[in-house]
Amino acid sequence: MRAGAALLIIAALAGGCEWLTGDFRLSGVVEISPELAARAPKTNSVLFVIAKNAGGVPVAVHRIVNPDFPAEFSMTPKDLLVPGIRRNEPLFVVARLNAHGNLGAPKPGDLEGRGKAAARPGDRGVKVRLDTAL
Repeated sequence: MRAGAALLIIAALAGGCEWLTGDFRLSGVVEISPELAARAPKTNSVLFVIAKNAGGVPVAVHRIVNPDFPAEFSMTPKDLLVPGIRRNEPLFVVARLNAHGNLGAPKPGDLEGRGKAAARPGDRGVKVRLDTAL
């Protein structure tokens, strides 16, 4: 009886993990403002699309090498940094384009933009516009 209950609990927990992260999806497009389009590097550039939680902690990062704009992105469980994303958790999407290829502190010349509203896991059609030169 105890072994059966233990297996049931383990199965429920494993199912919960799948429910939390296994079907994570977030997709949309990153556009660039016309004023900054000429400043965007054409080669050796990396576009990072970053989903942050309400506390500002990155929970998923998607990388696009040498993007063409508008650049479509699609985040999957492979992009998650933090397991256990809840389906209703608000996510704030930020995009950063750079020519050095390293995620982290922005450097002069990087371009950045933010989504206008919070997204949720599963959302499609998220729009981010690169509109700030750092």
